[in-house]
Amino acid sequence: MGFGKTIFIILIVYYSIRFITRVLLPFLVKFLFKRMGRKMQNSQRPQAPHQKEGHVSVEKGTAPKSKPSSVVGEYVDFEEVDE
Repeated sequence: MGFGKTIFIILIVYYSIRFITRVLLPFLVKFLFKRMGRKMQNSQRPQAPHQKEGHVSVEKGTAPKSKPSSVVGEYVDFEEVDE
């Protein structure tokens, strides 16, 4: 009777997981989409500090200076050969 009991338990677990995913999965997906939408809206909002209208400020920053590399690569001279 041990084999039949094992199969019965496996079937109960399988169908309970199917039922739970059919019920809870839509709620989980809705929650995740709402959360992603809020993150997208927050990231698209300008993060500039509040300033009076018409006020313009220019901030000078230091751009990273890149040195041109003296070693560009190896030059290989070639000739086309007619066959």
